[in-house]
Amino acid sequence: MPLRRASNGFFFALWVAVCAAAPEFLWQGLVSLVGHFSLTDAAAALLIGAILAFFVDPVLERVRALGEDATHRRPAKSPAFAACEALSFAVVAVCVHEAITVYVAASHSNEQAGENLAKAVAQAMQWAAMPFFITIAWLAARGPRSTAWPAALLAVVIGYLCGLTFEWGGRVIATTLIPSVLILIAGSVVVREQWDPSTFRRCARATAVVAATWLALTGVLQLALWLAHVQSFRIYTNAEFWSDLRFYIGWVTGLLVAPAMVAPLNPHVRSADDSWRRRR
Repeated sequence: MPLRRASNGFFFALWVAVCAAAPEFLWQGLVSLVGHFSLTDAAAALLIGAILAFFVDPVLERVRALGEDATHRRPAKSPAFAACEALSFAVVAVCVHEAITVYVAASHSNEQAGENLAKAVAQAMQWAAMPFFITIAWLAARGPRSTAWPAALLAVVIGYLCGLTFEWGGRVIATTLIPSVLILIAGSVVVREQWDPSTFRRCARATAVVAATWLALTGVLQLALWLAHVQSFRIYTNAEFWSDLRFYIGWVTGLLVAPAMVAPLNPHVRSADDSWRRRR
């Protein structure tokens, strides 16, 4: 059981971390794709999307339905609605895949593919490190202080080391660590207060509130500095501000879409006590 909990916690944190890094990849990939996209790419996306929509997805849906109770199966859709829905999602998925491929591997020109891949891996590690270790710290917060405090400290240290390793600079390290520490504290309070299937939805809400407040305050302060013609000090550049916004959106999304760490109670399962016996 401890091994199962540890593996579930690891993959939950990994899920959240990947989601936190994903928006920046998608954005950079779409920017890269704009200059390469052509009618040939559109036709290829449509063809591959059609295969995914009309063959792959229905087969997988049928396989998933084999283990479901007939009463819980979703109602059938009309052929026209199902085809349009599946085709649209498939084409979007193909375009997203193409965008990431262009950004990561430079597939269209095949120039500096190895360098681009190394850069993409480094970027993924930078974006994913803090959400991963903060999520681990949240999970450890349910335990004794001898475990919770070192896990929280490790998350902060990892964030600082990432800044040094990837040469963020003092200003970027500060604008990353300050909101991350606040998110760490807020999530730890949420986890210790109540542990149920909605715990990480509340963590997502706390993360969104902290991130929105931080970006709003720093954005207003940066605007005030700009209006005062102060050039010697800068909190965010425009690119950094929008990049952090995408990062927090991905982080919150990961907390919302990752599989629940706590399974919902099954009303049909008898409770662990013997109260049901007394009704006999």
